[in-house]
Amino acid sequence: MAGNPGIEPRLLELIGQVPFWETVGISLDNAEVGRVRLRLAMREDLRTFGERRVLHGGAIATLIDSAAASATRTLRGEDEPPWRGLATTDMHVSYLAAVTGGEVIAEGRVLRAGRSVAFLDVEVRNEDGDLVARGSATMQIRRAN
Repeated sequence: MAGNPGIEPRLLELIGQVPFWETVGISLDNAEVGRVRLRLAMREDLRTFGERRVLHGGAIATLIDSAAASATRTLRGEDEPPWRGLATTDMHVSYLAAVTGGEVIAEGRVLRAGRSVAFLDVEVRNEDGDLVARGSATMQIRRAN
């Protein structure tokens, strides 16, 4: 973790307040200022129906949104009061390859951030390191003051 050793514990505390992460199965792998890595294991209930039964695109989009939000949250300084909120105002997802099993890893990074908005890029790779999806997001930051 570069720069701020308090980031991961703070993120884990926030994640604990979002039961949806547990429902989907997203876990925090690493966090540093402006970057996060999240993981999502393939489960039967996350597969599409039909012959191929690949990881549902909605699960991938959720992972991208979660990585973007988490990377944004790493920007809050230790001395800064908790933010009033964070909202995804725009998100684009490109699906590049099907995921048939195993785990996917999302790397989210802040491209640019101001006081009230952040722009992010997220790459999702399979266990072999192949790029399976890419996303971009714009997050609104609602600071305490």
